Amino acid sequence: MQLEINPTGASVWVWAHIVLGIMFIVGIFWHINLHKSGYKKRKPNSGNSRHKHTLMVIFFLLTLLSGVIATFHWIGSYHHSTLGGVHGKFGFLFIIAVILHIARNKRFYCL
Repeated sequence: MQLEINPTGASVWVWAHIVLGIMFIVGIFWHINLHKSGYKKRKPNSGNSRHKHTLMVIFFLLTLLSGVIATFHWIGSYHHSTLGGVHGKFGFLFIIAVILHIARNKRFYCL
């Protein structure tokens, strides 16, 4: 949010955003790997869930692609680009999808 409010902010915020983004991506792949065997047990007619996962994958890929391009632009110029703003919007959509995913699967977090 700091980068959305103040796109010309200190570079430490941008580097922190990049590091946290990489950690988030690692966490996503770890999460998918943990549940990979669970997909085999799922009923084949769960099309609604597959549709929701497809939206999450699309938001993830758009966020990742725009983030990588914006990162290379920022490293080259140390200026916020329009694509960086687009990356922020995709990121917000992806975070909303992640929050909805967590809320939908909240029984997993309740012991």
